[in-house]
Amino acid sequence: MIKRIVSICVAALGLSLLFACSRQTAKEPAGGQTSDPTTVRVTVPEGYTAYEIAVLLEEKGVCPKDDFIAAINESGEQDYYPVIENPGERPFLYEGYIFPDTYDFYIGESAKSALGRFLKNMQNKLAVEDYERAAELGYSMDEIITIASLVQEEAGRPAQDAKVASVIYNRLNSKDFPRLQLNVTFEYLDKSVEPIFPQARENYDELYNTYKRQGLPAGPIANPGRACIEAALYPAESDYYFFLTDKDMNYYYSKTKAEHDSLWAIHRH
Repeated sequence: MIKRIVSICVAALGLSLLFACSRQTAKEPAGGQTSDPTTVRVTVPEGYTAYEIAVLLEEKGVCPKDDFIAAINESGEQDYYPVIENPGERPFLYEGYIFPDTYDFYIGESAKSALGRFLKNMQNKLAVEDYERAAELGYSMDEIITIASLVQEEAGRPAQDAKVASVIYNRLNSKDFPRLQLNVTFEYLDKSVEPIFPQARENYDELYNTYKRQGLPAGPIANPGRACIEAALYPAESDYYFFLTDKDMNYYYSKTKAEHDSLWAIHRH
């Protein structure tokens, strides 16, 4: 009789442990992600704009596109929010600082919380040495991020990033070529600003179109990866003022307009 009672108790204990383990497994599935609330992993490619990221987050069920755009244009007091000196000149206040990376979000996460993940990551990616280097070059970090975004959009290729950056700096420091004349600056308005803010060209052309504006655009035109930030901080040394690409994305650099026109005739016609 005693043996039977012991057997029943052991069996009951084993069954209890089985259910306990089952409940624990359901709560914490493999990978460490909880199933309640549901999470989703999102990879943001380098060079995505604020608009493209907003669309991506909506597609993945993180937060509505319009909510994320609203969060981008709302200043925050936390230390990971960058200080923007010319907020009235930018269609997306924190464009350039939404660091491209892989993130785990909650489904239905608030837009402000999602933006905070990006901004904290960006803050962590910028070291004290980066700010010191920016000062050596005579630029603010915001200007470096703007240059990095131009490099990202014009190249975004390790073999070309520093060379493209050198062309940008050479023009910024030149009296003969006061304008950068980069197509990506007005294409940014057409592709990534116009869908949210109609008449983007009319409202922002003088601020971003580097065929009209001297020097840098009013702010970044994309969210650059670390490699392009490095290129902006450490450009190649060159005498180039022009570059172009052919249909196979081969790059050709030149020092003079005559050389550039000759290369254009060969590779773009």
